[in-house]
Amino acid sequence: MTKRHTPVVLAMLACALLTGCSTVEKKTAEVRDSTRMQEGTQQTSSRLLDMTGLKGKVTKPAPGPLPCEGYEGDVIQMIHPWSVYGLPFEELEKAYAAMRRTLPENGWKIVSDGPDTSNAKIPTIVADSPDGEYSAELRLMDNRNDPKTKTKAMLNVTVVSRCFQES
Repeated sequence: MTKRHTPVVLAMLACALLTGCSTVEKKTAEVRDSTRMQEGTQQTSSRLLDMTGLKGKVTKPAPGPLPCEGYEGDVIQMIHPWSVYGLPFEELEKAYAAMRRTLPENGWKIVSDGPDTSNAKIPTIVADSPDGEYSAELRLMDNRNDPKTKTKAMLNVTVVSRCFQES
């Protein structure tokens, strides 16, 4: 480095350290109607529930917004976590295994399939919708050996939309 470049490098370093400025460019997100994205997330969740073929109890939270990081401006995504429970573990396990076939048959791309990184090594499938607008994570929870847990088995599903800027 020459003496001529030293002030520039020092200025960039000072900027990064003192003010948090960065030369990393932030991404921009498409503008979307948040109500339509919330409805789309709900519909995607409903289609996934139908694909499981399960008739157990289903938690009722509605989709809601979640901030997206790494974007310019206020960017969010819709998230919809829900679970099917009140069924024998074996029935949930069979539906979970069938989703490996059912998701691709319905145009979904499985991007990850295997145990998560927790100590419990929870079976987890992550898949992207045919249109690329949504991703889903399916987790097969087995709490049969936990005396403290009331719900002994459940299939947890989390659907997230792609990140967008509200219109």
